[in-house]
Formats: sequence, structure tokens, C-alpha cells
Amino acid sequence: MLRPHSEVREFGGTVGTLNYSALLDQAPDPESATLRFERLLQDDTLRRHVEKMSADDLPVFIHLVSISHFLFRFLSRHPDAAALLSNDPIPDINTLAEITNTHALRLYKYQELLKITWMDLCGRHDYRQVLFHLSQLADNVITRCLQLVSVRDTYPTHGNTLIPFCVFAMGKLGARELNYSSDVDLVFVCADDVHEDDHAYQEGVTEQIRKFNQAMEESTEDGFLYRIDLKLRPWGRSGSLVLSVDQTEHYYEASTESWERFAWLRARIVAGEAALGEDLLARLQPFIYLRTLGSDDLQRFLDIKQQMARQRQRQGSWNVKLGEGGIRDMEFFIQMLQTVNARTRPELKTTNTLDALQELVQGGFVSSEDGHTIHDSYLFLRRLENRLQMMDEQQTHQLPDQYKQRMKIASSMGFGSSREACTMEEFNRTLDQHRKIALSCFERILPSS
Repeated sequence: MLRPHSEVREFGGTVGTLNYSALLDQAPDPESATLRFERLLQDDTLRRHVEKMSADDLPVFIHLVSISHFLFRFLSRHPDAAALLSNDPIPDINTLAEITNTHALRLYKYQELLKITWMDLCGRHDYRQVLFHLSQLADNVITRCLQLVSVRDTYPTHGNTLIPFCVFAMGKLGARELNYSSDVDLVFVCADDVHEDDHAYQEGVTEQIRKFNQAMEESTEDGFLYRIDLKLRPWGRSGSLVLSVDQTEHYYEASTESWERFAWLRARIVAGEAALGEDLLARLQPFIYLRTLGSDDLQRFLDIKQQMARQRQRQGSWNVKLGEGGIRDMEFFIQMLQTVNARTRPELKTTNTLDALQELVQGGFVSSEDGHTIHDSYLFLRRLENRLQMMDEQQTHQLPDQYKQRMKIASSMGFGSSREACTMEEFNRTLDQHRKIALSCFERILPSS
């Protein structure tokens, strides 16, 4: 059996001699890195790929297998996927079109996720590109999965055509800021009165949605596609899986829920009949963006802020998404300013958080200095969130209190070697600085004094 800690292997070309032991010791989790690296090199295919890696790429590979258990398992099962490492995560549309079943689609997802993780860990790209590629991957998987499970319309008025409906991405997917392991928030909308038997038509769309959800969430030894969350639809979990454009519009005409307005700030057409979605978005503009800001609206916003504050009192470990000084603080601040100003500043009508922040700076709603610090803090916390989820593909946002686990995260974020005593101090100090910036956003929302 190969012993990486004691072996020095020679690589060809200009790379020279690389010491596995030194690189493994610098990994976020040296013990896991050593065991996993040793196991992977027992496979001839993976060994050949590793031996061809450059002096720049090999540390990234060791970092990847050290920090991500689920991608280590994927490489163990599919060693040929190592050929994708260091490739830019630009999806091959032809490859996607050739996929004929959900098993192949799952393999495609994890191959692309492997490339994106490499892009993330090598640190050579603007982090917004990582979030964009994670979102683009989900877009592609959703679209292809819908095509694979689609059924043909047998109604006389449509003949042998696909049943028309539109899919909206909400939340972080709508903003093109998806996490590594996040529920995909979707809302489905169908057409108005396209059949003599409108009920049968809506049932047909509903059946497609059920098949789609089942295919997306099916878990096998190769993983799963995405968890689907439909609770943002009208009436939430108690509502129909799909409503027509008219029905959806009527629901929001009567809604007074500010959180629903915030949800639709990020709504983006992701699949299906785009014309249906564009029609609905045009109708919902008065609901999403306030004409005037009345006392009732202010109270609803204040209620959301107070609810967020109460939720924090029940938490244990600090939550990078919902905790005090977390991601949600900055998002809420930006969405508040969008909601009340976009009617007169149409450039604020964007689903992306940082694009909206940039427009707020250009419009004079946020100072240039504040915009810069909020931008940097937001991306730091998003990187941290993704490091937490990169490990086991779990939807977690809790920063571990246990020293060894936190040290692993800190090292993965670039705060020195896990053997350096200053690593944790530097990480905690930097995290506190970014949390203070996020918290200052939260405290600026309808201050009580």
C-alpha cells in the first residue's frame, strides 16, 4: 500500500519533485487528506491523472478531497471524472441534450459540481462567478429534467404538443446566487382558459410537476439532483401545485404579506413557456414594487425585522445565513431599498443581490464606501456558507463550535495551515469584522430610535 506521508514521487515535465507529505500537511484536514489521497491513488486511472497535475493544481486537488467528503466519494466511484479537474465549468449544451435518463443527469450534475468546486478552491476567479455557475448548473438540470419527464398533451385543442406552463426560480436560484446544497425554490404557473376542460388541463400540469419533483429528489448511490421547495407558491404548502396566471395575479392582489413581496423580487423565469412568465411578472409589478410607503407597510417591514431578531434568540451555534450579522441582514437591507425605490428607479428591478447593491450605490441610496464593504462582507459570508455545505452536501448554515471542525473551515478559507496557532484568531477576527458590517445593515432598517 502506498504511504503518501513517507513517499516522494517524481513528476515529469517542468514540475520537478513534489513532496506529498508537505502538501498533505497543508490541507485543511491533514488526516482526512492523507487517508483519502492514499485511497484514491490505489486506482490506476486516478493515479495517472494525479501524476500529470502541475505544481499549482496538485494542492487544489488535495484541498478538494480533504474538505469535500461527497466529492471524494464521487471520485472514488467515477475516477475518470478526474479528467475534468482544472477545466472551466462551461456546460456543454450538446452533452446535456444527449442525456436520456435521470441517472445520466445525476452524473452530469456531479461532474459539473466537481469542476465548480475546483474553480472555487483554486481562488483564481471572482467569487460571483462561482455562484453564477452553481445557479447555471441548477438551471440546466431543471430544464433537462422537465424535458425528460414531460408528457404529451392529449387534449383535442392542442393535439400532440407539450402542456404549456412556466417555472419561476425564486430565492438564491432566482438571484443566480445558489449555494452548494440549497433547496431550489420554484413556483409553477399555467395558462388561462386554454382548454374547454380547464380542470383537466391543470391536472395534467400538476401530474408533470409531481413526476418532476420525484425525479429531482430521488436519491441513489450517485446522489440526487436537487431538493425542491414549493412553499413560496400561493397559500404555501396548503395551496395547489400550480395556478393559472389569472389565479396567481388575483392571489397577490389580495396579499398583504411583505415576505411574499420580497420573494418575488428574486423571481426569474427558469424553464417552460417564457411568455406566460413574462405576462405574470408584468401584472405583478404593482405588488412587488410599492407606489408609496404607508404606515401599514412600515409596520409589516418592522414585523419582519422583529421576527428575525426573535428567531436568533432560539439559535445555538451561529448561523451564517440567519444569525446576527449574517447573510440575511444584508439581503433584507438591500431588498427593503429595492422595494421602496424601484418604482422611480427601474434599474433597481434586478433579482441579483450585488447587482442591486451596485445600483443602490449609483443611485445615491448607499454610499460608495458602504457599498464596497457590504459587497466584500456578503461574498465572504457566502464563501463561508459554501465551505460548510461543500463538506457533505448538507443544507447546513451552522458554523461549528468544535475547535477542530472550525479550524478545518478556517484553513479552507485561506487562513494559513491547520498547524498555525494564529489561524483561528485571524479567522475569528475577520469573521467578526464582516459580521459587524452585516449587522450594521440590519440595524439601519427602521431603527427604533
